[in-house]
Amino acid sequence: MASTQLSDIFVADYYGTLEPVNSPEKTAVYESGIITRSATLDGIAKNGQGTSEISYWQDLDADEAPNISNDDPDDLGAVGKAEQGSMRARTLYLNKGYGVSDLTAELANSEPMQHIRNRFGTYWTRQWQRYLMGAARGVIASNIANNGGDMVKDAGASISANAFQDAAFTAGDAADMFAAIGVHSVVMNQMVKQDMIEYLRDSQGKVILATYLGKPVFMDDGLIYAPGQYLSLFFGQGAFGYGEGDPHMPVEMQRKPDGGNGGGAEVLWERKTYILQPAGFSWQGSENRNLSPSATQYAAAANWKRVFDRKQVPFAAVISGTATP
Repeated sequence: MASTQLSDIFVADYYGTLEPVNSPEKTAVYESGIITRSATLDGIAKNGQGTSEISYWQDLDADEAPNISNDDPDDLGAVGKAEQGSMRARTLYLNKGYGVSDLTAELANSEPMQHIRNRFGTYWTRQWQRYLMGAARGVIASNIANNGGDMVKDAGASISANAFQDAAFTAGDAADMFAAIGVHSVVMNQMVKQDMIEYLRDSQGKVILATYLGKPVFMDDGLIYAPGQYLSLFFGQGAFGYGEGDPHMPVEMQRKPDGGNGGGAEVLWERKTYILQPAGFSWQGSENRNLSPSATQYAAAANWKRVFDRKQVPFAAVISGTATP
């Protein structure tokens, strides 16, 4: 029986156009619209630097009172100035390969390319969500360590409407910037039992979206702050910016004639250059500039520093549950 191998049907340009198939692992938070592609971050991802500085203009200081006009030509008005700030972004250089032995493909009598493509599409989506969850935990941990936790409310053992409201209003009169909420399934269960959740349904009565105070609520079991504690997160639209670079060889098929103990094997490789930047925070990690951090390192408080005023940062959090040793 002749078997169809990846090398027989692999065309890199065509492969890059194939759509991934959804994974059973939930990635609702990542896909909720809280990340926005940035041309600036695209450019940085393509500059070949592990870490890069992003300059931005500070807002004009509204605490500076305007001058009071008068008729004295020698009374010179005070002049304010626009100031620049900067933050650091970290580029991720990642790769992964999946293989198929000739014997496996032959015995399966199936076309392996779509199978591997399905794995790859969902694999990368899961990885980006892990990095997003890591960054979310990292910026909240940094806020607690360095800013007095002015973005966070502790709800105690169980979630409550008051805790959610208090968290949102850590942003003061900018509290209306929050567009979505991410919660762990344990927290969602508590919210349902407290009648905090409203549901939007389609014409057939099928639930299409869970909401709280009109905001979409996305459930993801990656939202853990510590063992026994859950992290409920308020996100503003565009809470994360992202950019994509151009790996030298984004996708590559490797033939291994000696694989499978000589039976032959093929490995399909994908490479990604990616930036995921939480708004208002600067990367502080001191890792080797040529060694990308892991999602776990993204979650470390020491690796992030807030550089925006509290009201300009589109994050707020509620920590609930009881920590276990």
